[in-house]
Parts: sequence; structure tokens; C-alpha cells
Amino acid sequence: MTRDDDLPPRCWGVGLVRTGNTSFCEALTLLGYDPVAQSPGFEQLRALRGGSENGVVLHYKYLDYIFPGSKFVLMTRPLDAWLASMLHAHTADPRPIAGQHDRIARRMAIYETVGYDTAILTASFHRHHADVRRYFADRPDDLLEMDITAGDGWDKLCPFLSVPVPEAVFPRLNAGVAAT
Repeated sequence: MTRDDDLPPRCWGVGLVRTGNTSFCEALTLLGYDPVAQSPGFEQLRALRGGSENGVVLHYKYLDYIFPGSKFVLMTRPLDAWLASMLHAHTADPRPIAGQHDRIARRMAIYETVGYDTAILTASFHRHHADVRRYFADRPDDLLEMDITAGDGWDKLCPFLSVPVPEAVFPRLNAGVAAT
């Protein structure tokens, strides 16, 4: 049985949706993290070695408390590109949410909206980034900022986690809408 001390630190992506969460989770998997989940439910968190998206964003301070020594990655991208991607997700490829109360509650807690509203989403974007940066202000070695959409990859992530760079190309999944 492998002890936690023999494994790399748990790693949590605290980027908002549409900032490279799918790529980030795949990168953790390629680095040997297991299990990893994208947008896990609260009940799943304690069993994971890593994860990202709304389920982690909502509970990252809890994860920091119960897993001391964890590493956190704030995936970000330019606001205009993020808003364009959010608009596309809400209009061209909407995912039904009616009746999915956990997802509704998460979106309201993080974004203060379930739908697309430029002003509300802009405020939530700035609020979230400021809160993460404030929380880790005295612990810069525990937070890495990456813009996966701009090409950040193994060169930033692997040294931060103190793991070797794998042979595989850094995953670029769900590449989508850029600002126009």
C-alpha cells in the first residue's frame, strides 16, 4: 500500500469553468495522479488526489484545510476570451440544468447566476481571482497561475509539483472559442 508521504502533493485546479479544466485534469492523470475528477461532488473530494472546476472551486479552502501541503493551480485566461467562451457554452452548446439542484447551487454560489449575464459573470470572474490570490498571498509556493489557453503547460506545472516532465504532449482538450 502506498502512503500519502510517498506520493506527489494533492493538486487542485481552482480555475473557473472554460479555463482549461478538462486539459488540467488530463494533465494530472498523465502525471500519475489517481483518482482525479472534474467538477466532483463534495462527497467525492476526500477520495481524490486531484481535481478541478466548480466542485473544487467551491471547496478549495476546505481541501486546503483537510489536505495540508496540497498545491493549487488557478487556471485563467483573458476576461474577453472567457466571456466569449461562456456565451458560446450558454447559447451554442447549452447543457440542461433544470432539476439539477446541486449544479444550480454551485453555479449560484460561484457565479451568482445560472445563465449568461455579462456584468454578473465579469464581477464573478474578478471576485474569484481576487479571492484565490488573497487566500494564498502569504503562501506563494502553494499557488500557481496558468493560462492553458495561451500555451502554459508542463514547463510551469511540473516544477511547481516537483515531478518530472512526461514524454506526452501537454493535453489541449476542448479548445474552443477565442475573443473576437
